[in-house]
Amino acid sequence: MKRLLPALPLTWLLLAGCMPDLTSERPPERIYWLEAVTIEAPPSMRLRVGVVPGLDSDRIWVLEEDQRLNFYAGAHWPDTLQPLLESLISRSLNASLRNPELTVLIERFFAVSRGAGVPPRIELSASFRSADTLCRFERARSADSERLRDIVAGHQLLLNELVEAVAGFGRSGRCP
Repeated sequence: MKRLLPALPLTWLLLAGCMPDLTSERPPERIYWLEAVTIEAPPSMRLRVGVVPGLDSDRIWVLEEDQRLNFYAGAHWPDTLQPLLESLISRSLNASLRNPELTVLIERFFAVSRGAGVPPRIELSASFRSADTLCRFERARSADSERLRDIVAGHQLLLNELVEAVAGFGRSGRCP
């Protein structure tokens, strides 16, 4: 037993060196949720949703004042943007994803920085294309604050407007 006592501090030091450092300067990872929209009498349609290159990530993007596309550290959507938005829009409209007759291309879906201390502007722009009709959809709104929950809430409101516009287009065949 006496021979083991001097070895205990050495063993403890060796084990402590192998233990991971549990402190980090990085913010914790957070997943933010968007909801499918409930609309009355959704039109029957077959739909496909795409996103422009560069946006198809699970990051929550921010366009900096110098036109750099950046992201909020530790903030993610539950999936990459294309399958996430396709799922939300198709579920909102009860749309089929087979043999699409309408294509929605998401071109902007991010916050736009307006400087320190100023809530960002959330932007969503998309194009709708069916047989011989091409429509543009562009909406922007200021977030209520610089907090991520308010930025995500701004994304949700614009997504709601997009779904309503796609439904209106599906019903009438006219651009919103």
